[in-house]
Amino acid sequence: MVRGRVKIKGTKDFLVAAVFCAFLCLWSIRDAWFPTKKVLEKHPLSVAVAMKVPGVIKSLPLKPGEEIQGESVLASIYDETYKKAVAAAEAEFTTAKETREGIDEALENLTAARADLKACTLKNTDITQKTSHGDDVLRGMILEHVAKRSTHVEAGDTVLFVRPHDTFYLFNKSLAILSFSGLLAALIFHRIASR
Repeated sequence: MVRGRVKIKGTKDFLVAAVFCAFLCLWSIRDAWFPTKKVLEKHPLSVAVAMKVPGVIKSLPLKPGEEIQGESVLASIYDETYKKAVAAAEAEFTTAKETREGIDEALENLTAARADLKACTLKNTDITQKTSHGDDVLRGMILEHVAKRSTHVEAGDTVLFVRPHDTFYLFNKSLAILSFSGLLAALIFHRIASR
């Protein structure tokens, strides 16, 4: 029986694994902590939420730091003028049906007035965003209110910011840690195998 050292073949395999883990770790770090413009477009860190119709802010029920759960009201404006517009459009539509003139236009006005009334209350289910899993309703945490109660906002004005729930950044941070651990393990095994 021969005593001595046994050579382990394939010590370069550990070095290749270490290089692969290093590349994966650097890529994950870049995406998780230093995202590019393209990544930020696909996975924004915050989403600006705006009213679809002008008016005076009635309520902002969720406070900064609160999570959006299920179907939540994000903001609402006073809707009295919009209710009056719906009543006027309904009267116009009733008159148009009786006279059989301008029914299409009256129906369009009524539909638009009802849509504006519905838009007085902004819910998270009214906003869809693209996520890693496809289109989804807005979920996340309220970051800050830009508008305050009893202030006038125009259609399209940002009312609040939301940090959306997206698993992209969490996945990349976890991947960076795991690939760094793999890098260390591969370098240790390479060192042991090359003795």
